[in-house]
Formats: sequence, C-alpha cells, structure tokens
Amino acid sequence: MDSLFLLQFACFIFMLVNAFIVALSHLHVRWENKRYERSRWMIVVALIGLAIQYAVQMVCGFRAMNDNLGAVINILVYTPCFSLISMGIYNIEATRSNLRKMILMCSGIYAAIIVVFCVGISLHHSLYIREGLYLMLTLFCVSVFYCIYMIIQEMIRRKNMLETMAATDLLPYVRYSRASVIILWLAVLAMPVAIFSTTLLYIVGPAVLLALLFFNLTFIALGSRYIPTEELLDKEEENQRSGGIEKKNFTAII
Repeated sequence: MDSLFLLQFACFIFMLVNAFIVALSHLHVRWENKRYERSRWMIVVALIGLAIQYAVQMVCGFRAMNDNLGAVINILVYTPCFSLISMGIYNIEATRSNLRKMILMCSGIYAAIIVVFCVGISLHHSLYIREGLYLMLTLFCVSVFYCIYMIIQEMIRRKNMLETMAATDLLPYVRYSRASVIILWLAVLAMPVAIFSTTLLYIVGPAVLLALLFFNLTFIALGSRYIPTEELLDKEEENQRSGGIEKKNFTAII
C-alpha cells in the first residue's frame, strides 16, 4: 500500500467514527432541542458523504491518477458536505427564514459548479476539464467565504443576545463558536492548495482532521449543556424578527 491510499483510508475511518460519535451522542442529551438535533443530522450526513468520497477515491484511484482529476472529484463532494456542516452551524445561530436564504444561496452555487462540470466534460470529453477546474474552485471558494461571513455575523448577534437575555454559562457556546470558525477558516486556507497538490495534502490533511475532531467534540459538549430556557430565547428571537417583518409590510402598505 502506498502512503496516499493509507491517508485516504485513515480519513475514511475518521469520518465514519466521527459520524457515529456525533449520532450516538443523541442518546446522552438531557434535553432535546429541535434546532440542535437538525444541526446534528446535517453534520452526520456531511461526515458520511465525506467518508463515501474517500472510499470512492480509494476504489477508483482518481487522486492517484492525477492531482487535477482528484481535485475535480474533491470539489464535487466537498462543496455540498462543507455546505451541510456550515448550515448545521448556522442553524443553531439563526432563525428559519435566514437558514432558507443560506440553503438557496449554497444550492445555487453548487448548481453552478455542476453546470461548469457538465460543460467541461462535453467540451473535453473526459474528466480532465482543464480551465473548468479553476472555475469550479473559484465557485467553491465563493461558497466557503459566503458561509463564513453569514456564520460570523449570526454568532456575534446571537452571543450579544445571550449575554443580554440569559444568565447562564456561555463558555460552552464560546468554545463551540471558536471551533466552528477555526474549522471554516482552515477549509478556506487549506482546501484550494491541498486539492491541487498531493504532497501538501499530507501536511494539511491531518491539521484539518484535528480541527474537525475539535469541532465535533465542542458540538457534542454544547448539546450536553443545553437547557430548556434556550428554546424560549429562540422563540423570543423569532417573534421579534417576525414582528419586525410585519411592521415593515404594514408600513409599505400605508
């Protein structure tokens, strides 16, 4: 076995184990929160998707054949999986209406990536789509930066709201927020370089895996510290937003 296959196998096992741990932690929460549970299953699906991607890479050997060919497959899988993890993070922070906007934006960007991929195949009659790969990478980076911007905005707003309305320990939330931002920024800095260079992948890959492990542990810790009063904060926030929208609509009618 070569070192690339061993790295892919290690990533495959890592993703499956983390998906299992995040899913199994559902049995150990004291109180269930619908918003948190939706985020949990989004992250589990994303981790399983990443595991499947590594299994396909091992079986078909796309990365072993050529870095650019492996990069095409990476972008096709990493984009929806990264978007699912981002939406899982954002879902805890934002209201449903804002989450729908993020879903539409991420879906639109991924649809554009699929179009570029299909056009590249039709032009070059192979998976070596040349200039199409760079356009796909650009769209991937746009998706990542958009997700990071939206998440950081909501994190700042929600933290301020919790400090004002809740007399509870914010340390688990702060740790979760920091872990989320760390893994998102690592994806931004690492993926565009790593997917084009197998050599750099050996350096960047373990760092990203450690960041993902840190994020999963803080996500689980956040769920274990959840208390029912936080649902009241969520409802209060949604009521305030819906009231603001109704007020704007009423003003527009007048």
